[in-house]
Amino acid sequence: LELAGADPMRVGIAALLHAPAAVHINGPALARFETIYTGRAEGAHEVKLFLIAVDDAGRSGKKIGCGDSVVAVTRDLRPTSTPLRAAIEELLRIPRIYGSNPELYNALSQSQLRLKSVSVRRGVARLSFAGRLVTGGVCDSPRVQAQIEETALQFPTVKKVKVFINGLPLSVYLSERG
Repeated sequence: LELAGADPMRVGIAALLHAPAAVHINGPALARFETIYTGRAEGAHEVKLFLIAVDDAGRSGKKIGCGDSVVAVTRDLRPTSTPLRAAIEELLRIPRIYGSNPELYNALSQSQLRLKSVSVRRGVARLSFAGRLVTGGVCDSPRVQAQIEETALQFPTVKKVKVFINGLPLSVYLSERG
């Protein structure tokens, strides 16, 4: 990053402060969507986002329907008082195909969803989305459910997850696709 006439020290600091988070899967950094830096940003919050290893049969993560695995990808997010909300919003931003070894799939990528509200009471996380859920076939139903639930369940205050889209339970949307 270079700006004509700008103080190089300020430009360098601005680039560091506004750099995207590093992306890791099983330790090594992925080639795409990463920024290389030493250490973590001060106060960064590490979260897991769950994606799908298609036809993996549980070799890389928890086995789910259609012979797939749900696999954790860790991300450093900016400090926040609402890490569950930040993690789900980050999950919605991940592209359809992610990484290369293994290549992971985001079943939520085609959807046009916005997270309206998040609450956790007595161990139950309630995630309310607005918008349109778009899936690529019957196998995307367990993928969508696993991605959202596993991402939420990483937080120690969450024991169960309830997902709603436009006020209706996620199961209503997924049963229409099955």
